[in-house]
Amino acid sequence: MRSIKFTLSKGTPSGWDAAVLLTEAYLSGNQKADQLLEQLPEAFSGDQRNSCQSLFLGALRHGHRTRHALKPMLRKAPRPIVEAIFLVAGFELYDRPAEKGPQIIHHAVERSKALVKQPEQGLLNAVLRKLPQALEAACDSPQLAARFSHPDWLVNGWVEHFGTEACQQLLEWDQRIPATYLKCFGSAPEGFTPTDWPHFYKVPGDRPWLPDIRPLLLSGQAYIKDPSTRLAPGLLAPRPGDAVLDLCAAPGGKAFDLAHLMQGCGQIVAVDLPGARIDRLEENLAKLRSDTLSCEIVECDLLEISKQTFEARALPAHYDAVMLDAPCSNTGVIQRRTDVKWRLRAKDIEACAKLQLQLLHSASRFVQPGGHLVYSTCSIEAAENQDVVDAFLASKTGAAFKLADKAISLPWQTGHDGAGAFLLLRS
Repeated sequence: MRSIKFTLSKGTPSGWDAAVLLTEAYLSGNQKADQLLEQLPEAFSGDQRNSCQSLFLGALRHGHRTRHALKPMLRKAPRPIVEAIFLVAGFELYDRPAEKGPQIIHHAVERSKALVKQPEQGLLNAVLRKLPQALEAACDSPQLAARFSHPDWLVNGWVEHFGTEACQQLLEWDQRIPATYLKCFGSAPEGFTPTDWPHFYKVPGDRPWLPDIRPLLLSGQAYIKDPSTRLAPGLLAPRPGDAVLDLCAAPGGKAFDLAHLMQGCGQIVAVDLPGARIDRLEENLAKLRSDTLSCEIVECDLLEISKQTFEARALPAHYDAVMLDAPCSNTGVIQRRTDVKWRLRAKDIEACAKLQLQLLHSASRFVQPGGHLVYSTCSIEAAENQDVVDAFLASKTGAAFKLADKAISLPWQTGHDGAGAFLLLRS
């Protein structure tokens, strides 16, 4: 398949066309939604880009419901481009008044003539005309997965763990459009709404706002992040002058919080895998460095890093405070990353938990006696949070630590992304 950028650079595609092509690419490949959006050509801007992004993310957010509605009408799985048209049109039909249905269907059928083969045009025409009624039935379905557009296995697990009522609240949360927040240690621009969380402001959604905050972002006074991200640094609570190890550090959001908690005094050593994210990490750390705060980057796999790795760079082998923000299933941030519902499989949670325990063991080696270690995820799965911590504490290595505090965010209760954070103290 040709790149999205190349395809959209030819001709005059509409936002709808681009959304269909992005959805096809998502269904066909292994790229995340944000990676595909980054491939839009620079000339694809303004209302055209906004329309594309809204339709593409909407197709993914509501796509499991559309698939449920389509299932009785399709004898076999359609080609990705055909399913992409169904998903985009299905979102439009769900999101617009019923009287707009015929117009949406006509538009989809007409635009699809340039995208699919002639026999498939007949299939699209026939199925799209039945889709509004099928979607209406799905919206009233007693099956939570169909009604709230989530995979069955995920909903079943949440019902078992949280109960039906809480699960429904979580599903309703996931289906909302996420708010954008600015964490700002100075004065926020006019129109940015204060929240119940200190230093966090809700970004206005009715006007362009990036130019207003660019100076704050460039100076390191502000960062675009969800309020859930305050939990782990708040538990670690590094002090001025501390040596802090920030593991799985890219793109640098946790370091931003740690530096401010340290009042810009001390040392932060950020570790992450070599790759494209290191450039973003360096860009963010550069805003924090000063005569009193040093920030160093070590490109290495945490499972392979050793004391000698640090000593070879004249860095401490042990730290007052260690932050491990572990890779996870992302089930706490589905509202913000709606394609997680499509990427995640049941076996992935078990695989994440296995890796997380290995990473926690590795991270613990660098905590000095009397030091602090925080383990955190953006998952709401007990298997990736409490179970991992319990397994670590029950191990020979974990015997030197005790659980001092924890913070769990369940989105329908806290009003922001889900997360787990655990403070471990070394004796």
